[in-house]
Amino acid sequence: MGFTIFPKVSRSKSAPAQVVPAVQSADARSDREQRSADVHTLTDLHGGHGLPPSAQSIVLDEPGSLGPSLENAALMFAHGNPSAATAALSHALDTEERSKPLVWMCLFDLLARSGDRTLFDDLALKFVVQFERSAPAWDELANVGVAPTKPGAPSPGRARSLLRGALTDPNTPVLAALTESSKQKTPPTQRLDVEISDLDTVSDVCGLLLAGALAAFRRKGVFISFRGLDGAIHRLGSVLKPGERSHKGQWYLVMELLQWAGSMEKFEDRAVDFAVTFEVSPPSWEPLSAQQRSVVVDAAKADTQPGESAGNEAIRWAGELKGPADLCLKSIAIDAVTTNPVVVDMSGVQRVDFVCGGAIANAFNRLMAQAIDVRVVRASPIVQALLMLTGAPLSLFAKAR
Repeated sequence: MGFTIFPKVSRSKSAPAQVVPAVQSADARSDREQRSADVHTLTDLHGGHGLPPSAQSIVLDEPGSLGPSLENAALMFAHGNPSAATAALSHALDTEERSKPLVWMCLFDLLARSGDRTLFDDLALKFVVQFERSAPAWDELANVGVAPTKPGAPSPGRARSLLRGALTDPNTPVLAALTESSKQKTPPTQRLDVEISDLDTVSDVCGLLLAGALAAFRRKGVFISFRGLDGAIHRLGSVLKPGERSHKGQWYLVMELLQWAGSMEKFEDRAVDFAVTFEVSPPSWEPLSAQQRSVVVDAAKADTQPGESAGNEAIRWAGELKGPADLCLKSIAIDAVTTNPVVVDMSGVQRVDFVCGGAIANAFNRLMAQAIDVRVVRASPIVQALLMLTGAPLSLFAKAR
């Protein structure tokens, strides 16, 4: 029997929007006959990303019809308990909820995140029997950064790392993952996407850890595609003054980023200033391989190259989104939005907690109340389920027709 952790709350249509998690009313489920007959496919779930063509004709569940097990799974995953979420979805397959494709897709998602290839393949066989369609492939749903099934084997895809604001806690999950991965003899992935366009400052410890991890990746031949590299070098370096014995970790990080940028002359200037300031030997210049340099240059071009039009530029979120004031919310504030439609790319998002999910859903609803169209693309199934649970309608995840 399915169970629900929290009660459903009915809300009047005239009630003002509040920045709190908005759980969809059960009464909304009675409006099914009033909705458009237009169906949404599993392709819409991901904005056309990560599904085999043979699995693209399965009809999705309608808004408000997550079901108790899926609601509980989304909530538990939002609270950082993926094993409990997996158990809830596994239980759902023994109930009437097994007819809901999103239940299966979320379970595929969680199994891929955990690196459990055996259970994933078993589930794929059951999926074929249930829907008479091909199941998603492991390589298409396996999350970036997931531990490989064989020790030392590189995982498919790229690991995406978001570093932003003031990085002062060495136990920050993204920094800890980078540090741990860099220590492995064979890194779990040979491709990394590192987002530092909003990184403002680092503590001494965090600066040393991040610089050390990036240096280790560089020496092991890992390809890193930086977003916002030049801007981060300028921003982080602007506070570094020769003769002022402060921000030592930030000095190390700036010199390492200059290595990745291929700025040998600027690196040598910084190295001399560092030696004079701290009276210790600076790091040595170690050029990138030709392939590594090509990846960095391509990423820099992508940073500076304008899109086809402002309306086609997507807002990109990554990492773990937490709390009612996460930085991601600033990008979808009404006074910050300059395009219509607003397209949010969530391909790099690993997890959204319940409070942040509610704030995101309410922000989306405020934009739509102002006649601003919203599209969410490439959100993983379990992240989509959480956003639907907190009040985001399914229509946001469909491709524009």
